[in-house]
Amino acid sequence: MTTMYDHPTPTRSLTCSCCGNGTTGRQWHNRDTGYGLCPLCADRLSALPHIGGEDTATYMLDCYGRAGYHYFKAEGRQA
Repeated sequence: MTTMYDHPTPTRSLTCSCCGNGTTGRQWHNRDTGYGLCPLCADRLSALPHIGGEDTATYMLDCYGRAGYHYFKAEGRQA
C-alpha cells in the first residue's frame, strides 16, 4: 500500500505557530497555511508528558503532523 509519505513533497519555509520564528517543513492539513512547528518548539513540546488532556504524541500528530516529515526536531533532523 502506498502512502503520501512514500512520495514526499518538498519542504518549504513556514512560520512556527508557537513562537513565530521561521522554520522549514511540510504543510499539515490541520494547521493554517504557511504555519508549522520549528525544531526548538518541537523539542520543548515533545518533552511534556501530556498536553491539553491528551498524551503528547497524539497531540503532536493531531496538531502538527508527523515528526520527521511535517516538522523536524533539533536532534536527528531529517529532510
